[in-house]
Amino acid sequence: MTNDQNERWDKVRSVWEIIGRLRGEGGCPWDRKQTPESLQTYLIEEAHEAAVAVRSGRIGEVSEELGDLLFMVFFVTRLYEERGDFKLEEVCEQVHEKMVRRHPHVFGDVTVHSTREVLDNWEKIKAGEKNGHVKPSDSIPESLPALMRAYRLLARVAPKNGSGWNDRSARAEEYVEKSGKLGRDMLDGGQVTPGAFGEVLLEIANLARLHGYRPEDCLHDALRSLDE
Repeated sequence: MTNDQNERWDKVRSVWEIIGRLRGEGGCPWDRKQTPESLQTYLIEEAHEAAVAVRSGRIGEVSEELGDLLFMVFFVTRLYEERGDFKLEEVCEQVHEKMVRRHPHVFGDVTVHSTREVLDNWEKIKAGEKNGHVKPSDSIPESLPALMRAYRLLARVAPKNGSGWNDRSARAEEYVEKSGKLGRDMLDGGQVTPGAFGEVLLEIANLARLHGYRPEDCLHDALRSLDE
């Protein structure tokens, strides 16, 4: 291992050691009383703040927010380790095995010709890990912003035979029909339901996906104009 590599892992180790100091005798009263359950909300907050920093393109903020997220991941892992549930080494080993298993085109003898094939293989391998009992919503948290969750769910449902979600023309026609009806109902004073808005939003989210855009990012970009 080179000196640069040693320095890198020394820095990582120092974060783990800081958490031990905070949790130990004479450490921080707040940190000492935390549990995985009390910290789970901070995991969500730090992940969102890191995502916002990445979206902003401000590199200094990205580095800082990723550091906060890394610290929180280590902190929660440390608490589980103290309870005897699992160790950091096990967390690393599990993700290592998972990534190798789900990338047979890199670590095995599988050949792929597109990112679509990579994603399809990923879902098949994941289903095999769950003995085939995988719903489209599995591992897609309900706490995600709705547009982000829609994008993730659509990406899983769309490849299924007969789903129709990948047919651009058909989905565009569906969007025109649903949005047109919603518009007419509003103009004519007819009943407008939350479900009607939801259906139109879902169609928009899917059309954005089909054109290679993430609907969450599209809306974020549009919202910037409100601050100008």
